[in-house]
Amino acid sequence: MNYFRHQEYREVYGLGRKLFAGYVLVSLGMLLAAVGGSWDITNHLLNKPETFFAPPHAVLYSGAASAVVGIFLVFYASRSRAASSAAGRMMTWQAKLAISGVVMLISAAPVDFGWHSAFGLDGLLSPPHFVLVSGMLIGSIGALMGLAQGTKMLPSVLIVIAMLPIWLAASGMIDMFSLPFSETDYFNFNPPPTLGVIVATIAFPFLISACLIGSSVLARKRFGVLSMAGAAFITIGVLTSIIPNSALIPTVPFYISAIIPIMAADALLTFSRSRFSLYTAGIIVSIAFFMMYYPLITYTYNEVLESKVVWPSMIAQIYFEMIQNVFVVVSIPSAAMGVLGALLIDIFTRNRRTEAAAYNK
Repeated sequence: MNYFRHQEYREVYGLGRKLFAGYVLVSLGMLLAAVGGSWDITNHLLNKPETFFAPPHAVLYSGAASAVVGIFLVFYASRSRAASSAAGRMMTWQAKLAISGVVMLISAAPVDFGWHSAFGLDGLLSPPHFVLVSGMLIGSIGALMGLAQGTKMLPSVLIVIAMLPIWLAASGMIDMFSLPFSETDYFNFNPPPTLGVIVATIAFPFLISACLIGSSVLARKRFGVLSMAGAAFITIGVLTSIIPNSALIPTVPFYISAIIPIMAADALLTFSRSRFSLYTAGIIVSIAFFMMYYPLITYTYNEVLESKVVWPSMIAQIYFEMIQNVFVVVSIPSAAMGVLGALLIDIFTRNRRTEAAAYNK
């Protein structure tokens, strides 16, 4: 009897490892897909030749392949665990989210091909792109929650790897509804300029706060994780949005200086565990949003404040002409959204603790 129990334990443990590996592969895949997409947007703005085997596409396709392998592991391990469970548990909602997201990501490819065949070049916001980015966001959330559900303490690197694709995919979704990159010969999906500014001013600070504070909370506020997540986001921005445009390379030191408020918030959360510190940290990171979303955010605010033609070589000049005026206008709403992002994480964390305590009784 003990032998069979031991065998059952090994099978369940093995399935747990497969499930964990599957979620990691989904997160990595979504991260690569998001990086490739960001790089591809920059190449389009620079009018670089578009080919199927362009480097950004290779990164995106590699990410999609990783995510597909991941969901096969998640599906297999989830179904096997459900079948072997005495309670006959169904597949978890985390697994369903991860699988649904990857299916949406893969399904967007033939839809995008059909859209190009019918209408030629498409803008940033189009039905195929919306499905693709939605799938990345949904799948990334499912993978992060699956990883968090499967262990008491995730390693710092895994927290960053799992949080980044959520942050990048959500940023891409906000870009769709704030950047003026969606007008084509057949459709004009560009948001009204004022609406684009409102969306960016509200959504970006909230997202930064939620992702960075969420990373710290997942790590139980140990120092370094919030800074690692912020540094990784900034590094991706440098590699995909700044370095490809040679005119922006001199502004790299300015862009990476956004790590300063991030590290300050990290230290605050580490050495002061009060709820007030949590909200203050949310404010600190959120008011840096106009730096963290440079250079693309120049296009959004230029539509309202400057109304200039933004050539790739002119982005830095236009950005630095408007930064002081923008900061004065957006500081209060961005701080408020930073508090809201931190509050959401705080409420979610407390609810999870209550559920766990009730489950363990």
